[in-house]
Amino acid sequence: MTAVRGRLQAGPDLDLDFVRFGDGGGPVVTVLGGVHGDEMEGVLAAYRVADLLASTPLRGTVTVLPRANPPALAAGTRHGDGDANLARLFPGDPGGGLSERIAHTIATALIEPCDLLIDLHSAGRRYRMPPMCGFGAGRTLGGRPLLDAARTTPFPYLWAHASVAPGRSVSHADALGKPWAYFESGGGGALREADIDLYAQGVLRLLEVAGAVEPVSFAGPPPARQVVVTGGDGNTDTGVLFGAAGVFVSSVAAGDTVAAGQTIGAVYDDAGRRAEVVRAEASGVVMMLRHDLRVMPGEVAAIVAGEDGRAA
Repeated sequence: MTAVRGRLQAGPDLDLDFVRFGDGGGPVVTVLGGVHGDEMEGVLAAYRVADLLASTPLRGTVTVLPRANPPALAAGTRHGDGDANLARLFPGDPGGGLSERIAHTIATALIEPCDLLIDLHSAGRRYRMPPMCGFGAGRTLGGRPLLDAARTTPFPYLWAHASVAPGRSVSHADALGKPWAYFESGGGGALREADIDLYAQGVLRLLEVAGAVEPVSFAGPPPARQVVVTGGDGNTDTGVLFGAAGVFVSSVAAGDTVAAGQTIGAVYDDAGRRAEVVRAEASGVVMMLRHDLRVMPGEVAAIVAGEDGRAA
């Protein structure tokens, strides 16, 4: 499939490079990577998806934007221009700051025209997450509940969101009534080849369900067991918070199931004294866990989401 490369002008000082496959007909899908500058899994996976689409028969139109936030990626930081979090600014403002203009450009040129949005994230440097596909619980894709589509992906954890926090790419899609999904994994400032493969395979599975690509044998079957979790809006700025400063030592791992009140870890001061015990506020699955050692009061220690029992 011939790729058409283009640029979106987010202002006189910044262009966003994309690659588009298809002739404009059929289901229209947008794939984003690099909304946060310290999440390289999504960037590399988006490039891999583009490579795979070059030899995949299409029924629709797929636009891949691997580097959605060039200023943050150049700095290697989560936030970009003016320390703005691009994932809290959608649908953006054409007359605002650079990050607001980036959000507006992506929203109007890539999200509003699409029939499916897939946003590739990861846990970044400060956290760890289990490999997951998050999605809008009330949305459908290809005439099926989006949960059914998520089950075709190779992710062992599926997070069904009844609602999402405002300002994200997926919340803009949700407000427009469009199906959407996002991927998360890894973190800790390291990359795994397996996670990048997982993302690329997951994207192509969703494209197949959406009817945007011909059925292809690009990946194996879904995992033997997929855990479906619910609750929370996936906002990584909220969750179980630290109350003390110091060094965090975890007692659980991302993906573990915990009970309400169970110890997640402890914060120690520089003299080795335990300053705080961090506990789960409710039973569920640890979907995000602090990895960075040094912590401050008010920072997120973990996100725990309830398991709904619909394990495959």
